[in-house]
Amino acid sequence: MKKIMITGASGLLGRALMSTFTPNFTVLGTAFSRTSPPLHKLDLTDFTALEAFITEHQPDYLIHAAAERKPEVCQAQPEFTQQLNVSLPQKLAQLCHQYRIELFFISTDYVFDGLNPPYAENADTHPLNDYGLSKQQAEQAVLSYPAHNVIRVPVLYGQVEFIEESALTITWAQLQQNKQPAMDNWAIRYPTHVSDIAATLHDMLTKLTPSERGGVFHISDTTAHTKYALACALADAFGDDKTRIIAQDSAVGQAARPKNCQLQDTRLTQKGILYQRDATQGLIDAVRPFVAHS
Repeated sequence: MKKIMITGASGLLGRALMSTFTPNFTVLGTAFSRTSPPLHKLDLTDFTALEAFITEHQPDYLIHAAAERKPEVCQAQPEFTQQLNVSLPQKLAQLCHQYRIELFFISTDYVFDGLNPPYAENADTHPLNDYGLSKQQAEQAVLSYPAHNVIRVPVLYGQVEFIEESALTITWAQLQQNKQPAMDNWAIRYPTHVSDIAATLHDMLTKLTPSERGGVFHISDTTAHTKYALACALADAFGDDKTRIIAQDSAVGQAARPKNCQLQDTRLTQKGILYQRDATQGLIDAVRPFVAHS
């Protein structure tokens, strides 16, 4: 079987990737802060150790899912963000080219400013915050090698290990912690389940030829939501009072965010690769284990 290395394998997306690829690939999952068998503990920012791991295991493919994704953290810790979100992908791009490994770099819809959606794969990027800027810079390094792939995704959700693990499931915790929780009703998001991302990447490797890969791909659901609307749906599902939720109709957060950076996944839909689901029901299912009376 072909061998695939997955970084950030203990994270929300990483776990879905591990589950999806394990039946048909030899999978090497790496993590650092949350590591248990079968994952390998690896400090990705130790480039000597990183290269030693790659040369020892010689994967055919590498999905780089490890990153700092919180815009406020990226804004507050620029040196850390530069190291993890920019220098590391740059090194991985070089190493994968050197050792003939096809790289799949997980990027973000936040590379766009949200002013002219939907965004095709070849649209010009213009990030509004440090997180988006770090991903834009990493994309440029990855794309300097034509055989590598940039995979842009929107806000993700799925079966979380703790309620704060997703920017969407944390909404339930916020409902419980505040009498009148304020929820963003300004930014338009396209929540996508991590299992659908994983299934899409699996199809890319098993159904597309190498000549059909390379460059930028968008993977995104197509149904628009706001966090306020999703919070109201959670309240309805679990018998909470949604009338106490306050709709915030202007931009929120210390870091600037785009209003609507919808991704148009033209390349994959043309190949018949498309996985979608009802994000409202999917989020309810993800939150259910954390609801005391469910």
